Formats: sequence, structure tokens, C-alpha cells
Amino acid sequence: MLAVLAVAAWASFLIFKPYAVTSGGNVTVTIDAPPTAAVGQEMSYRITVNNGDHVPLASTSVELKLPTDFAMTEALPAPDDARGLRWTIGTIPANGQRTIDLHGRLYGAPEQDARVEALAVYRPGNFNADFQSVASAVTRFDASPLALTLTGPDRTVPGEAITYTMTYEYTGTLTTPEVVVTLDVPRSFVLSSATPDRSRSDALFWKLGALAPQAKGTITVNGTFNAGAKDPSPIRATAAIEPAPEHRIALQTKDITTTVLGGDVVLIATANDQTAGFATPPGAALRFRIVVRNDGNDTLHDLVAHATFEATSVAERSIVNFAAITDPLNGTAIGEQLAPGLRRGTITWTAKEFPNLATLSPGEFRTIDFTLPIHTSASLPDAPDHGRVTFSAAVDVGKTGDTATARRMTTSSMEIRVER
Repeated sequence: MLAVLAVAAWASFLIFKPYAVTSGGNVTVTIDAPPTAAVGQEMSYRITVNNGDHVPLASTSVELKLPTDFAMTEALPAPDDARGLRWTIGTIPANGQRTIDLHGRLYGAPEQDARVEALAVYRPGNFNADFQSVASAVTRFDASPLALTLTGPDRTVPGEAITYTMTYEYTGTLTTPEVVVTLDVPRSFVLSSATPDRSRSDALFWKLGALAPQAKGTITVNGTFNAGAKDPSPIRATAAIEPAPEHRIALQTKDITTTVLGGDVVLIATANDQTAGFATPPGAALRFRIVVRNDGNDTLHDLVAHATFEATSVAERSIVNFAAITDPLNGTAIGEQLAPGLRRGTITWTAKEFPNLATLSPGEFRTIDFTLPIHTSASLPDAPDHGRVTFSAAVDVGKTGDTATARRMTTSSMEIRVER
């Protein structure tokens, strides 16, 4: 029952009843509280109402506002209003005093203040009016007794296997309540495994139980990112205690960032100045453009650009007329039959064909222009009147600044309908 007192809300504390007079006499209320405390420390509060006057008090009551996370184990005397934390003390003789002693464990955030406040309302024996006296005390929490570290990669690329490691060590002297650890990652992070197993399947969340002094451990999280971004991705580890169910107090947080390369490269592919699908007749010459831009802060090295066409085919010949290509850079084209009636053709440009692909400084861009016609029955016997061509582009980056991890960026596919 007493533990309930620790979390009782007292919203009306600072809105006192409109007592007629505030005492300026010799009746005082004081609070003895430790100036500092460790998180979860066993401690006591003593509230004293002292009647320093020569007139006895006919009636006295005390109301308290305790820190939310003071887990009370004993109150002497017991309050007559547990929810409001109210004590009816009654009479106090002249030059006498009454005390209230509270014992329990105090929880809270490290290096923050826990405040207790008291209001004494009393009526002297020779008055027909109430007076009041107030007091407060502050206890400052020590540094966190739970040490936490978080390590992980500074940089990665989409699809690369990476690991985040959290280590914890409890340096306190008393066994803790339930300890939980969470890891907050971007939605683009895909979990592959965790050791130990997670406590919840929908979050990177571990319940460690109560920790004894000197307890320590390690949590590892393995996964990949499925997309890059221009800005670094924030990663946060938090170790907290739960002095009451679903009530969490963070004891330690650690933050790192991981740059997922990919957002620094902008890749644009167009056909006839379009980025969406369109229709074209047989024999039409299609103008293609691939633009690679460096929006990052590091120089990109060893770029390789690709244009890929998956198209309707006849007798293992694509309806795209690669023999009639106009390509000032003279990229290398190869073809492969994917299935009956479907052939893929890929054109590749390296620094050998386009020396400016050797490096791409921040803010620079490279442009590749080429033209490909669609076959007609004159250039491809039995060429169909209807077909389709799916066009996409990709760029490989061999090195980013000092990071030698290769990666590839691709565009969405564009469908070109061939219609007579």
C-alpha cells in the first residue's frame, strides 16, 4: 500500500485553498533530505512542523508532494489520506514539534533534481483562522551507475552486412529494478540477427532483468541498410530502468551516425527527354541521356555507367537496333537472350571510353548522350508491329573518398511501347 504513495499525483498542491492569512509567526515546517543520492538509493525524508510560539496549535495538517519516482516503503506515522499524501497531526503544544518520517528508494534521471514539497496548515489555539507554512528540498542525483557503449560503422553501402555492438556495466551497489536496452535505427535498416534474442519481435528491445552490482554484458545487432541517404543516419542506444510496469527512466544514452552511401549520387535517365513511359512507332530514333551528379562531400572514383534495355525480340534479335547506335563515347554493348521473345542489351562506359568517369568531385556531373533506333521490317525481318522496350540506367562507384567499398545506384525502369 505504501508503494502506491510514491506515484500518487498531487495536481492541486500548488493551488492552495484560499486561507485568510499566511503566518509570519514562529511556526515553521522543514524538510531534511540528502543533498545528493545515487539512482535507486535507499533514503529517508523527515518533515518537521515546529511550533516555536508560546501558544499551542489547536489543529495541524500536512500535505506532501513527493518525487514521482520515490518508492516509499514506510511512513511514520501513516497518512490518513494516502492518495493526497495528507497527514492530520492535530494539536502541537507551545514550543513543541511533530515529525513525519518517510523511508524508501529514490529513482530518477542521472544528474537531475528530485524535489519534495510540504505544506503545513495550522490554527493557533487563540485564533479562529487558519495559517500555512511551506517548505521544499532538493536532492541531486549522481551520475549514472549504468555505463553504456555503442559501436558501429561510420559508413556503409546498401546491402553490406554490418554490426552494431552495445556493452553495459552496472557499477551501483544495490540490485536494480528491471533494466531494458533499446536500439533506435532508421526504417531502412533491415535486421538479420541479434544476440541475445530480442524480447519483442517488433522492436530492437531487450529486457535484462534486475542487475546485481558489477553485472555486465554485450548485445550485438547484425543487419543491412536497403537504401542510401544524403544525410548520415542516427543510431541511438538507451539503457533504462523500469521501477514500475511500463514506466521507464533512461539512465544512459549513446549516439552514433552511419552514413549510408547512395544519397550522395544523383542518377537521372531520360528517353526523348521523358522520365516516364511513352509510345513510339517502329523506326523511330530514341534519344537517351544519362546524368551522374555528385551531391556529396567526397570525390567519387572509378565510375562505370550502364544502360540496360530489355526488349521484345525476333529470332534472338532485339527490336532495338544496336547496330545503328549513335554513341560519341563508343561504349561497349553486349546482348543476352533472357527468354523466348525477350532479349537484354547492355551498354557500358568506363573511364577508358569516357576519361571523365575516373573521378567526380563534389558538385560536378557527367552526361552521356546516345541515340538508338527501333527496327523496322526493312532492318529486321518479321519485326512486329507492337512490342516493348524497358530502359534503365545504373552507375557503379568504385571508391568514395577514402572508402574503398564499391556500390551501385540504379534508376527505375521506363517502359517504351512500340506501336504502329
